Amino acid sequence: MKTSLFRGIAAMMAVSAVAVTGSCSEQEYEDLTTPPRVDKNHTYAPYAIDWTEAADSCSTAFIGRFFCTPEAVDKDGNKLFYKADEYNGVFTYAEYNNMRADNFNNYWQQAHCMAAMVDYYNRIKASNAEEEARIKDYFSRWYAQRGNNYEGNTDWKGSTGFGNDFTDDTSWIIIALLQMYDATGDVTYYDAAKKTWDECIRPRFELTTSGWLPWKWTDLGPNECTNGPAAICAAMLSKYSQDAGNAKEAAKYLAEAQTCFDQNIDVMNSDGTLAPAGGAPLSYTQGTCMEAGRLIWHLTGDEGYLKKAILAGRGQMNSSRMNELYNGEWVARDEGTDENNSIFKAVMFHWFARMILDTEVDSFDGKIRKELRDYLYRHASYYWANIDKRDLPEGEYGGWKDAYFGVKCYQPRSAENGDVGGSQGAYASAAQCIEAMCMIKDVQF
Repeated sequence: MKTSLFRGIAAMMAVSAVAVTGSCSEQEYEDLTTPPRVDKNHTYAPYAIDWTEAADSCSTAFIGRFFCTPEAVDKDGNKLFYKADEYNGVFTYAEYNNMRADNFNNYWQQAHCMAAMVDYYNRIKASNAEEEARIKDYFSRWYAQRGNNYEGNTDWKGSTGFGNDFTDDTSWIIIALLQMYDATGDVTYYDAAKKTWDECIRPRFELTTSGWLPWKWTDLGPNECTNGPAAICAAMLSKYSQDAGNAKEAAKYLAEAQTCFDQNIDVMNSDGTLAPAGGAPLSYTQGTCMEAGRLIWHLTGDEGYLKKAILAGRGQMNSSRMNELYNGEWVARDEGTDENNSIFKAVMFHWFARMILDTEVDSFDGKIRKELRDYLYRHASYYWANIDKRDLPEGEYGGWKDAYFGVKCYQPRSAENGDVGGSQGAYASAAQCIEAMCMIKDVQF
């Protein structure tokens, strides 16, 4: 396994003395902590948005439209199309149980749809017993279906059935399982996550000369979309082991998290964007780098990790490679309408909320949490204000029943906008953004 670039203060000093791809000087870092401000007040909606009501509406509609159940009905009580044996308890690409032929490979996206549903569950579980029971039952159904895992190679699936050829897909599912465990306390999810890492991910470190995780068994090239989520998995597992008093196991997971995070540093540019030479940075890799660095910082106390995490966050918010100009402000760019790319922003917003809520970050950087909050607020406001929520009769364009979010936060999905695909991904991004906004709505700066 590759030795980590960051191992304590002495290692940090050594790293700063050599040329590390993607590193930046202290002055460059200071410049990035004071991004230019827009000198105008923006009104995103003609009314004060009630974020709890918005999140309730958006999340329940998202779950109703994209989580497949045999009892699902539409707004008018009509039973929806359903394939009982295949899709009871998984998210689907197309809305209202309308099965597409390609839904068999809807796997890594399940994790991000589940992340939004877990955030919703955490918010309502203490106040709505009926809804808590319903969503908890959905977790069980999803687990029983192994998250729609299509992998046919039993060796790659592991004993839990959640492993996959793709290392990144498997890592995302592990994160989802751990978050389900955190939300419910059901150790079944934790055991499955841990076994899947130990059996299906850990052996892959030995497959590359760099020691970084490969993209998949059948393509051994390491990349940031793989090592970012894997760093989060290993950091989470390290913390669980630490809390259980298993110092040896915690240290092993931590070393794996640090190794994975080093790959992200290797492709980090001076502006905080993550992409190798000639590549395009993506919002979800920015978000995973943020969370991985934040978690490892908490485990080690090494501010080098937090510094890189913050740099990745500012790379997302301030780089023209990540954004387009709309109404005088940066908003996240269109990364594509297909089922992979349209869900990227769900990942980014999910991790944004975690850093915004982490007040300990202020001891290192007193500005970043507000910057993240403003960026999140901007997108959540545009999402909510621009979706057509009118309850129009069946067949009329734009009714809430048939309204869907587009890949741009300020444009509802429509054929006129070119958004003919990406239903699940674009809606998951909006639902996650609005749930995240609800999570941080009371944070004061």
